[in-house]
Order: sequence, then structure tokens, then C-alpha cells
Amino acid sequence: MARGIMQRKGKDGDITYYIRYQFSGKDVRERVGRKSRGFTREMAKEALKSRLGEIAQGRFNLGKTRKPVPFSALAEQYREFGATTKRAWEDEKYVTEMFAQRFGDTPLSQITQWEIEKWKAERSKTVKGNTVNRQLTVIKHMLHKAVEWGMIAINPASAVKRVTINDQRTRFLTVDEFHLLLAECRKQEGQPWLAPLVLLAAHTGMRKGELLRLRWENIDLGTRTITVKQGKTQRIKTIVINEPAHDALIWFLGRRYGDYVIMWPWGKRVGSVTVYDAFNRACEAAKISDFRFNDLRHTFASHLAMTGADLLTLKDLLGHTNIQMTTRYAHLFQEHKTQAVTRLAERLKNPSANAPDAKAGVADQVTVSAEIKKATDELQPMDLAQSRHISYVRKGRGLKIVKEIEGEGVARDRIELPTRGFSVL
Repeated sequence: MARGIMQRKGKDGDITYYIRYQFSGKDVRERVGRKSRGFTREMAKEALKSRLGEIAQGRFNLGKTRKPVPFSALAEQYREFGATTKRAWEDEKYVTEMFAQRFGDTPLSQITQWEIEKWKAERSKTVKGNTVNRQLTVIKHMLHKAVEWGMIAINPASAVKRVTINDQRTRFLTVDEFHLLLAECRKQEGQPWLAPLVLLAAHTGMRKGELLRLRWENIDLGTRTITVKQGKTQRIKTIVINEPAHDALIWFLGRRYGDYVIMWPWGKRVGSVTVYDAFNRACEAAKISDFRFNDLRHTFASHLAMTGADLLTLKDLLGHTNIQMTTRYAHLFQEHKTQAVTRLAERLKNPSANAPDAKAGVADQVTVSAEIKKATDELQPMDLAQSRHISYVRKGRGLKIVKEIEGEGVARDRIELPTRGFSVL
């Protein structure tokens, strides 16, 4: 679009003047005034000249020239976008409503980085850091889409940093605690599925959401594998079914009520809140504190690590995208590390301590040149005062032995006494 002046006549006969120009490769049309209010074409020319000067000097702010777009308009458009494209919309829609209530009809151009920082500081006082970060991701994406949709020029939340999290949980059950929890789960008469569900979680490492979404079509009891698409990464993960997990699935198969594994007899899926409540009651009855359902995943990983599973195997079984996520299980149990180091000491222990003829055995395995062996045999009867005058010198890719006795240098094979080397004391 070329630069210039444009005028439009309304139904009431009044004339509105516009100026046209380009900014950052985009065509911009800006309304500058009406004739009925004393605005003239000459004034429009001056406005265009002034605007071009601001652009040339880098002082132009496009957001100030546009009609303000309220946050409520962004929220409405984002709802339509999220409902059709976002996998986690059922969770994110509540966060969207929270921001819609906070900012209301505030123009997007007035929402600054400081406004987002202030919200983050206030929110951090009432919820955990992980929750703040998840909600911060939503507002960042909303404002990013506002830029894409031409509502604002820049994203004011792009520079806002996430809350630093230092609360990685590695809470896991001991063997005794696990069996105590299972016993209490079996006592939950209203939720007969709880005990096999806990057993399945502890022996597969699956998250609660993955288990509640698990379909029979994803299970192959013949090959004893479960194939699931991970909700976070959409990657396919294959899980091996061991004997306890197989027994749990057979229990569910005998009570199959639909396409999903965990269902009520009337054909409705068991909900996450229902599992949360039933599991917490079982933990309280078992006197197990500070333990959540997804900590069964930590129990799975921790006991695998303590049985000697390497981190790469653990990474694949857990479905982690990188090894850094798995290293949290590398140093869980001090006794396990002590046992590993003790086994190393046993392996590298001097064999002469428990082998009476170890000297002969080692001698048979070590190859020593005849020349060095002869020289060392001759030097063996010498006392310590004489032995400290023995030196090695380099010859080709090997070593030569030189001895000094009573101040006189003696070299074998007519090799001169070295001026540098390292002594064997």
C-alpha cells in the first residue's frame, strides 16, 4: 500500500481523514481526524509527515495508534482456539477464566511485563511453584497468540521467568510400607478396583492419568506389553508387564465393563478425584504420610535402581525424554551405594591375601623381558641403601635398569648413566 492521505465520507456527510504508511513491512492505516471537528487535508499531510519522521528515528509505537483491544476479546478468541486445538484444554480453560477475570476489559496495550510479574508474585504466595509455572505458560501463550492475531505488537510476558523449583520428590515406599498399603486398599469395599490399581501403578511406573485412560486395545497379554501415548510428549511408550501387573490386569479383565480398563460396573469411567479420595483414605489407615498416588511411580523407579537397573533402562521404562530427568534416582539409597563400593573392594582385593600360591600364579600371567628380570634378580639381595640407587631409563618403547654402587655408574649394554628419569625407592 502506498503512502498517502485517504478520506472517507460517512452517512451523515462528515469526512474522516486517514493516513497510510508502512511499518516493519506491514501496511498501516491510521485515522487522524474528522472535518466536522476542524480537521483538514493539510493537517492530515502534516500528521503523515510527522509519523514518517517517528518511524525514521525509531520512536514509533504502533500499539498506541491502534484501537485498544480489551483482554476479554483475546480471552474469547483464545477459548475458541483452545477448545479445538489444545489437548490439555480441559485443564487450561480454568486458567484462562482466571486471567479473564483478573484483566477483564483492560486494553492489551496496557498489560506490561510488570503486570505479569506482579501477578506471579501474588500467585506464588497462595499456590506452589509448579502451579504458578503452569499458569504462567498459559498467559504467555495467550499473549503470544495475541501477537500472531495482530492484537498487539509484542508479547509483554515473553521475558517473565519461571519460578525456580527445588522440590523434586523422590518419596517412595519401603517393601513393608507397600504391603501395608496394599492391605488397606483391599479393605476399601466401595472401591474394589483400588488394590489392583495400586499394584498396577507400582509395577509399571505409569502415571495416574495414563492408567485411568488405559484402554484394552493398548494391552497385549500375549506379549505382556502395554503401549501408551504419553500425554506430555505424545511419544509412544512400551511398558513390560511383569507377573504382579499381569495378575492385576487379569482381575480387571474378569470385571470388564467397557473399552477402558478401570471402570464402574455401570459402564462409567472411574474419575481422578475418586481415586484421590480412596487412595488418601488407604494411606491414612496405613499411617503412611506425605505420599501421593503418583509417588508409586517413584516407588517403581527407586526399587528398580536399587536392584541394579542402569539409568538408561530406567529412562526407557519411565518414558523420560532425557537422562537428566532420570538421574534423580541415581543417589537415592546410601546403603545401596555402600554395598556397591564394598563389592568393588572385594573385586579388586589383593589375591595374595587368600591365595597361598598367588605369587607363582601372577608370575605366570605377567610377561617380563629376560634382561629386566635378570637385572632385578641380581639386585634383590641388595639392602635398602643400595636399592635406592636403582634408576629406570627409557630405551625405545621400553625401560632399562641402571644401578649406581659406591658412586660408580654402571650401565647394562653400554648405556650411559642417565641425567634424567624417575627413581624407584
